[in-house]
Amino acid sequence: MAAAAICGMTAPAAWAQAAEPAAAPDAAKPAQDGQPVQTAQPAQPTETAQPAEAMQPVEPATPQEAATEAEQPAAPEGAAPPADATALAATPVPTPGANAPTVPQPLPEPYAPERAAIEAVLDTGRMSDGFGGATAVALRGMMVTSYGIWQAELDRQSRFGFAGQYGALSLTRDLSEDYYVLVGAGTGNSELFSKWRVDVAGYRKFGPDRRFVAGIGAYYAQGQDSVRNDQGLVLSTLAYFPSVVLEGGLRFNRANPGMVFGPSQYIAATIGNDEKRALVLRVEHAREAYQVLTTGTERADYNSMSYAIQWRERVARDLLLIIGAQYYHNPFYNRTYGEIGFRWSFR
Repeated sequence: MAAAAICGMTAPAAWAQAAEPAAAPDAAKPAQDGQPVQTAQPAQPTETAQPAEAMQPVEPATPQEAATEAEQPAAPEGAAPPADATALAATPVPTPGANAPTVPQPLPEPYAPERAAIEAVLDTGRMSDGFGGATAVALRGMMVTSYGIWQAELDRQSRFGFAGQYGALSLTRDLSEDYYVLVGAGTGNSELFSKWRVDVAGYRKFGPDRRFVAGIGAYYAQGQDSVRNDQGLVLSTLAYFPSVVLEGGLRFNRANPGMVFGPSQYIAATIGNDEKRALVLRVEHAREAYQVLTTGTERADYNSMSYAIQWRERVARDLLLIIGAQYYHNPFYNRTYGEIGFRWSFR
């Protein structure tokens, strides 16, 4: 409309001129200098050309008529638009072609954090040197509360002719943005487990974004008879990175009777996370104190190695599949077994 104002036309007149279609080639052209339009000649001389209204001579417009046409008032509201304007409005809008850039879709929203979870795992395998099979079933639970994170565990194991259960409960609570603590207790009812056990540990976060954690803990475990017990100190460290979590620890254990010293060391890595999939790797070396066998004999003060791998796959929003394998070795036998389980998330 700025161009219309500069040229001295009103807005309706400028719109009307813009709405008029251009003349096709070889059609009748407007009169110039007041001369009549020449009639187009027929293509074949034997055919009679039919006159058309568009082919009739055009009377030149007088200056008064031209001025009157330029000053026509706008159409009143509610009136139908000119035919040319209707045709222009109905013109289809071109659609993007195959090579047109696509509009990026929004990223899927991440899952809400777990408020609680239940995990059930079955382990089964064989031991070498005639020691038979070994099985274990574990049921674990976790709940986030305003007071802290509660964790519970129920285990049933059988090996070396013994079978028994063990239950434990622990609480992890933040003291501040940099410190948190863990306290726990458990009890068991066979030679495979302690009669009762208590644990306590403290942890400190550090680094510019608190991605590193150092911890120190202590425990005491009473055996099924009064003369057997274990006590120890645990040092641990964690490092959180965008796609991997690294963990390492040292345990200094002293077992009675005999005050047998049995340290152990472990390293572990978790690649990924439970929101999609994760691969967990762990290696541990230990100097073990006592092991009671089916025959009633005991092995004491020997080295062992264990290796574990676990795959955790999110198969649904609230369901995680767990598949793993472990291998254990000491100078007297080997144990190989696999595991399968599920984790249900409550958000």
